[in-house]
Amino acid sequence: MSDKYESGPKSTGGLWMNRNKQPNSKQPDMVGNVVITSQQLKALIEQHKANVANPDPDFELKLDIASWDRVARQTSQEYKYLSTEVSVKKKAGRPKDDMDFD
Repeated sequence: MSDKYESGPKSTGGLWMNRNKQPNSKQPDMVGNVVITSQQLKALIEQHKANVANPDPDFELKLDIASWDRVARQTSQEYKYLSTEVSVKKKAGRPKDDMDFD
């Protein structure tokens, strides 16, 4: 993850081969889901509210996604294990200044 972001609330999900894909179709190769936890939703809502209070034209809500290759224990089916995390921009610290007027 970039140095501009801190860790946010996390969740998991998975992607599996699309068993319904027809040859030469435009259907996705893999299908799946990611659970959005209430903690993630709260973090996203707070980011949105903060942007409403101080609008930024480049504002985006962002979830970072990581993936690992896995094999299901019961079916031996290969799938992608997913982990999502709300991107949280680091708060800019006050720069040190030799002339502090406080």
